[in-house]
Amino acid sequence: MTPKKSNLRDFRLKTVPFLALLALTALFRSTQNAFQTTIGPIGHSILHLTPSVIGIGIALAGAVNTLANLWLAMRLRSGHLRLIAMAGLTSMLVAILVVEVGGSIYSFLVSAVIFGASGGLAMPVLATLASRVEGVSRDRAISAYTVALSASLALGPFFESIILKVTHDSLKSGLSSFLPFPLAALVLLSFVKPSMKPSKISTEDRPFSGHISKNPHFRMAIVALLLYQVPFVAITSFGALMAHYVYHATIALAQLCFTVFFLVSLSTRSVLVWRPPGRHEYTLLRISATLTLTGTLVLAVGHGLVSLFAAMVLLGVPHGLVYPVSISTVARTTTSKDVPRANATLAAATSAASVVSPLLLGEVASYFGYRAISILTLVPVAILAAFLFLMNPSKTPETTGPTIEAGPPEISSS
Repeated sequence: MTPKKSNLRDFRLKTVPFLALLALTALFRSTQNAFQTTIGPIGHSILHLTPSVIGIGIALAGAVNTLANLWLAMRLRSGHLRLIAMAGLTSMLVAILVVEVGGSIYSFLVSAVIFGASGGLAMPVLATLASRVEGVSRDRAISAYTVALSASLALGPFFESIILKVTHDSLKSGLSSFLPFPLAALVLLSFVKPSMKPSKISTEDRPFSGHISKNPHFRMAIVALLLYQVPFVAITSFGALMAHYVYHATIALAQLCFTVFFLVSLSTRSVLVWRPPGRHEYTLLRISATLTLTGTLVLAVGHGLVSLFAAMVLLGVPHGLVYPVSISTVARTTTSKDVPRANATLAAATSAASVVSPLLLGEVASYFGYRAISILTLVPVAILAAFLFLMNPSKTPETTGPTIEAGPPEISSS
């Protein structure tokens, strides 16, 4: 075979599947985010539901997502990856259609259940597929995967803000405009053929051999993920309503705020691809904690659109840092047999925040208004930030062997 034909064959067999996977990940995640940020305003403005009921629906979606994550952690098999991804993508289509044709609290809750199952099935499988595409190293694949996530989260709200402006803030039109995205993702899925071989990673770090709960790096990752997940859930669940009623922004401008938030996140993750965190994970997580606390404070006490956009910028940086840094830290310090269990626990912890937070925040908003949401969010953020600053993960017992078999992260949440 000539070099030219060999290069073409490698491109077709290795590069095309990986690019297809990144594209379908972006299409699915942007649709998922559009549903998350639009279902609240639809429930409030069109269905006339109270913030408490909206919070219950969002919490229900989070609970179903958590159950799907835990089920996959126990049952996921390599031969079923594409089939489960297909089920997740199809469920997203159904969830949007239920919202479009429904007009009651029942359709709202049913769509939330289907939406939760969609994300719970698709996201962990896409993360696993990303790390198993033939010819691409796991670390590079994970970095590219997180960049694709952030890119989709930045472009999705921008696309929806245009649709909303054209349709004069028609929320259902904004959501239905994403229907072609999961359809295209289903087509792209047919090009993805994951490798079944785990990757070998040589590292100076020796993985922690005890129970994962005793691994200080793992505990640090849990705290860091919860620290950023609480305000992130508040923003995606009630951010559009906060922007409209507290900062007097139009729905289209509220979606533009999400674009700014996710563009900052994308830029941060792109820097991590260029310069991986290395041994600076703890420093980066402390910086993230400080910015999360500052951004939440600005959102709680700020006035005017400048404060709103400033808060989005401040909160966008930790959104870009915490997830990839935490996953990298756990993979570096956890034995290969414990990686799936560790990632399942991380996903369950962050999903639990997605269940509890909307319930509490919805109740608070019902009685005290939408600004009270960001004020309440300050409490867990401050407590978790204090915990993170007090942690000292450098004291990690060592095991033997510098080279480990590493399976891919099985579970992903952001």
